[in-house]
Amino acid sequence: MLRERLALLPVVAAGLVLAWNIALAGWMASRREGPQWFARLAALTGLLVAPAAVIAVAASTDAGARVITGVAWLWPVTCVLLVLQAAAATGLRYVSLSVGLPIMVYNALLAVVAVGDDLVARTGSAPALLQGGVAARDTVLGIVMGRAALASPLAIMVPLLAPAYPARWRASAMVRALLVLYAAVATTLLAMEWPRGVAVIRSYDGTTTSVEPRDPVRFARGVQLLPVLAGAPPARTLGAAARLHERVAPDAVLVLLRGRESRVPGIDSLARALSAYRAAGSRLIVALAFEREDAIAADDDPDALRARRVAWVRSAVEGLHPDVLFPALSPLAPSLRPAPTPPLSWWTTYLTAAAAESHRARPATRVAWAVTRFDAADSALYAWAAAPESPLDALGFAPVPSFSGLPSLDARLRAADRWHAAAGSARPHWILTAGLPRAHGDAAQRDAVRHVFAWASRRDWTAGVIVGEASDAAATLGLVAADGRQRRVVELLRQVP
Repeated sequence: MLRERLALLPVVAAGLVLAWNIALAGWMASRREGPQWFARLAALTGLLVAPAAVIAVAASTDAGARVITGVAWLWPVTCVLLVLQAAAATGLRYVSLSVGLPIMVYNALLAVVAVGDDLVARTGSAPALLQGGVAARDTVLGIVMGRAALASPLAIMVPLLAPAYPARWRASAMVRALLVLYAAVATTLLAMEWPRGVAVIRSYDGTTTSVEPRDPVRFARGVQLLPVLAGAPPARTLGAAARLHERVAPDAVLVLLRGRESRVPGIDSLARALSAYRAAGSRLIVALAFEREDAIAADDDPDALRARRVAWVRSAVEGLHPDVLFPALSPLAPSLRPAPTPPLSWWTTYLTAAAAESHRARPATRVAWAVTRFDAADSALYAWAAAPESPLDALGFAPVPSFSGLPSLDARLRAADRWHAAAGSARPHWILTAGLPRAHGDAAQRDAVRHVFAWASRRDWTAGVIVGEASDAAATLGLVAADGRQRRVVELLRQVP
């Protein structure tokens, strides 16, 4: 609980800064001591900062970006205006250097980050210096937010309006002092992390290992063509998925389902929508999302949750006839509110019951479970799942890069090697990849996926690699951008042998 509250501190800080900016702008716009252009500049920044921040948050989500992508430039423009306002207030001596200079430098760094973030969102890349600033921003926020800073749309830092004219009350003077301290600390952290952010972006450049050709029957190129579904997908989503499927021609298609009922909603419509992929020769892999609400229910009423999910397994297997089923797949992208980990006993009982129900409904369906956290709980569950007496038919790993870029991805791949070697399991393993943090860019996404394919192609115990997500989710990169642009990784998938 304490960790979740700490993770929300940057969100609270951003809200307080926004409130400060709006209130201060209104007060300064009403003053008559300074030139009229300065009052208008303060009023303009106060008017734009809140809607611009909302646009910046919405632009980090797939649904929001599709709607406001044409005005996403408002956030970097507002950040630049705040730099100009702080510079004007300091230059005109309306605020002391000890107050105005830290705020101006802080705003300037955030303006550079905002420009880099906008370039990455629009084109998939930016100069390394700019893109490194975006990665540095994520790292600074990650000190408090954890890995959620890589994927949460709320991971945002808001520039400050520089106060002009003397403070009217002692309380407002104290608020100014706190904001200057905040700006100085944030500036110092950003400056310290900036070179490391550039190194993170460049870490992917060394992924030159080639992919070894494998028999497509034994090693599949998989793609998650659709977003997480709570029922039959809309026609627009199906059309985009069909175009992507035609371009990539994957050997396997992953469908991730979300739900709270004991039966998959719209199962018949979904089955008809997926039949085109089956007809094209793609294997169908179905995963049932295991989210925060499920983890809480596992603590509150474990038997009821187990019964509901086993019924859900039966509905998915009977309705979709998947070749591979993951009865529970935890989110691959980190969250501001991470799910608690149910005890090992709950997992073993549930996976045993789910495997038995799936085999009873359709013996040809292979039941699998994948490592996503790479923590002690996953290690213990993997050891059980890989044992000879385990009821599971397949296993998996979901390595995802973190703040350090490619080295963090390599660390998870080395852990997968160690765990597999210790277990000695002959079961096939599926490798799942999620979208990279947006700060790392399109080229890094392509190089990271190539790295995973190269690693997996050299291990005969891997059954294939599934690349996702289909579209941008939160602040992570999908296969297709919100504006419909297919990212570089799509071309890589066409070329993988």
